[in-house]
Amino acid sequence: VLTELGVYCLSPPPTNRTLKKDMMELKIKLENTTYDEFLKFREMNDVNMIAAMKFLKILLFPSFVLANQQYYPMIVTKMIQLTLHYGTCTESCVAIGILSYQLCEYGEFEASDHIGRIGLLLCEKFKAEECLPAISVVYHLGVRCWTRHMTLGLEKALHGYKLGMQLGELESALLNAYLYAVISFISGRNLIELESEIDMFEKQMTEYKNILLANLTQVIHHVISNLVTSKDPISLIASDNMKQEGILAHAIKANNDMYTCHVCEFGGIEAYIFGKYELAADLALKRQEVENKMSRSTRHYGVTDFYDGLTFLAMAHKTNSSNWGFLASKAMVKIERYVQNGNINCEHRLLLFQAETKSLLGHVKD
Repeated sequence: VLTELGVYCLSPPPTNRTLKKDMMELKIKLENTTYDEFLKFREMNDVNMIAAMKFLKILLFPSFVLANQQYYPMIVTKMIQLTLHYGTCTESCVAIGILSYQLCEYGEFEASDHIGRIGLLLCEKFKAEECLPAISVVYHLGVRCWTRHMTLGLEKALHGYKLGMQLGELESALLNAYLYAVISFISGRNLIELESEIDMFEKQMTEYKNILLANLTQVIHHVISNLVTSKDPISLIASDNMKQEGILAHAIKANNDMYTCHVCEFGGIEAYIFGKYELAADLALKRQEVENKMSRSTRHYGVTDFYDGLTFLAMAHKTNSSNWGFLASKAMVKIERYVQNGNINCEHRLLLFQAETKSLLGHVKD
């Protein structure tokens, strides 16, 4: 279809290194463009290119959650390249918003915020209300939660969810619901209250046959339930709910890297809380192994690296292995970098990590 419209995409997709190079080139162009300049940019009028942009937008969600994730940034960069060459359209809003989200992977928070704002203003210019739920996911919950307290995104998530359901933008609506669950959990909301909300979201995802998001949300639901009832975290590995096939095994069998990483991340957090450090470490290493194949790792505003660091630190203390100490140091360097780049959600986590390190080393007076 795209070839017939005059748009060519590489298959197989470029390497992660090439994709990063392409995104950084677009970042430089967009961050040096003022809001007024971009809003005055010509509008797209080529019929074939408009059709191509609409088709590429349809591919965004499945390329992110179902197919090889390398196609996702390739599609985004192609959409923005078409925008810069042929002019802006409503689909440009979402592509620019996603680029701003992707740039957070490289710690480009200031540029991410500027570019995400361009996408939002462009959405307002075109009165593209149907794009707002998607913008909420990538900008308000993806970018701004790195530079502002993540709980400020909860209201945006609920609004994006409700607006998306109202407009029939179900994928974006349910993504907002999923991220609402994630942010609520990692920011420490009351688990009993949160459990009932997540139960409602999970049922809706199942009803609308969004199986992946239902599975992702089920993992959080499962962890919360275990924490509330003080149930052993081993239930994530061997679960009655899946005929003795654990949730992790189910994720691996589904051959979905995003699902596998999600299970490993939240299962690892749960295992650490219960003091199952070997299990937490195994899950963290498994997640990191899978992430090496993906175009974008899951950081959740630094929380992932924080728990990785605590887990590896606990293993270093338990085994006296320098390898675990090395992995813990790598995690702390990442958290320090997040703080230096303006991530306020990591400031207290860095202090807690440093305090835990000194405590395990016996420097209790510090």
